[in-house]
Amino acid sequence: MPVILRPIEANDKERWIELWTGPGGYIEFYKSLDKITPEISNETFRRFLDPSEPVYSVVAIDDSTGTIIGFANYLTHRNTWTIENSLYLNDLFVSADNRLRGVGRKLIEYIYGETDRLNCKACYWATQFGNHRAQLLYTKVGVKSGFLLYNRPE
Repeated sequence: MPVILRPIEANDKERWIELWTGPGGYIEFYKSLDKITPEISNETFRRFLDPSEPVYSVVAIDDSTGTIIGFANYLTHRNTWTIENSLYLNDLFVSADNRLRGVGRKLIEYIYGETDRLNCKACYWATQFGNHRAQLLYTKVGVKSGFLLYNRPE
């Protein structure tokens, strides 16, 4: 599938919000619509455009239609085990009708390039145990860390 990848731009906000919190979107997939307020979404998008913030987003655009069909949101942070920063792929999403066409792989490859460009020592991400479709890709492009993720109870 011909896909263009590029950093998110201000005029992408409406479509990004649609893929982020709209019906069939990323936040709905993770059953977290009650946790992500419009204020959180707006501040997250603002951070993407602020060069002083270590928070980024790349969009995948269907070259034949010019429509944004996916995104990857990522951030860099300090690490106590390396001098260099680490890159955390926070969110990866491809619209349902564009899955299984290599878009997710292209987004991850872009993130790997960003890891190098931003001089990060490590690149990592997490997914739900039940997200088997994503894991089929992740086992091809990455390795399991051997760690389990824990959260503070709400």
